[in-house]
Amino acid sequence: MEGEVLGEEALLRKLRDSRRRFQRRMQQLIEKYNQPFEDAPVVQMSTLTYETPQGTSQPPFLNVYG
Repeated sequence: MEGEVLGEEALLRKLRDSRRRFQRRMQQLIEKYNQPFEDAPVVQMSTLTYETPQGTSQPPFLNVYG
């Protein structure tokens, strides 16, 4: 019984450590990519289209008519 309690405590400690690592890494990614990218197209999420010099476009895998 006592061994089970120690095992649960170790598991909970590892879960907390894992959650902290995950949160820290996600924060690093947010800081890294939380900026505008001048050359990246802005995608309209409702239509999954974006503007190009040639006009409105869709990613090739979504273009079922072309």
